[in-house]
Amino acid sequence: MRPRTGQLLWRVTASAAFLSLLALMAGFAFALHPQWLAPAAGTPVPSETQPSAPAGAPGTDQRFQLVTLGDSLTRGTGDANGQGYVGIVRRALEEQHQGKITLTNLAINGLQSAELLDQLQQPHVRRVLSDADLILFTIGGNDLFSQSGGIYEVNPEKLDRALKELASHFTRILQEMRGLNASAPIIYASLYNPFGDTGAAAESASAVLDWDYQAGKIAAQFSGVLAVPTYDLFAHKEKTYLYSDHFHPNADGYQRMAERILQAIK
Repeated sequence: MRPRTGQLLWRVTASAAFLSLLALMAGFAFALHPQWLAPAAGTPVPSETQPSAPAGAPGTDQRFQLVTLGDSLTRGTGDANGQGYVGIVRRALEEQHQGKITLTNLAINGLQSAELLDQLQQPHVRRVLSDADLILFTIGGNDLFSQSGGIYEVNPEKLDRALKELASHFTRILQEMRGLNASAPIIYASLYNPFGDTGAAAESASAVLDWDYQAGKIAAQFSGVLAVPTYDLFAHKEKTYLYSDHFHPNADGYQRMAERILQAIK
């Protein structure tokens, strides 16, 4: 006996609905487990086309969190390659961690220590610092050479005041960082003297060396904090390793900084 038209229509509709439900469930499962769609082991995939999965994403290992802060040195100003010391350090860490690196660069050109302290109060900054596996930062050059009247018109009283304020701010910066993250190594790249081959060599060298000494003493008060010296990397080599602005490192100068920082990390 042939089924009635209404019964046949109902069966076709039910079958279509069931197939749609299966497709929806399959799509949902692949969304939760995207690795099911990945090529089989041994199938080459161009690295530049592989998306970087966020930390904690389903099916991925925990990623190494690198957080960097500070001034234009951490932004990489002066490097024609656009990397700076941060980019070079990141590449080296990617080799160690098989590409599983997340970089958050919070540095701002022209930043001074008081402004870095303010930045450390921002919720987003506090969150990424608390999750960091390694923290790198630079600060101090703008404090010394902006607050003291400018390198070619150094006011000794202003310079002395700038050094004292920088030391106070630096201590609080490290307190804040350690309060947010008790275990991540914190590496501070101390100052070099960009004016070593100018008429202001004596005044600038004295200020920079004074600060680097203080920074090392303050850093030593905190567990897992290291002030990495950079002064010797540029002394009497300014024309070789400084950018055309005679203040920031060039690509080779940043390479030297990165190598020194990587030595400290090891």
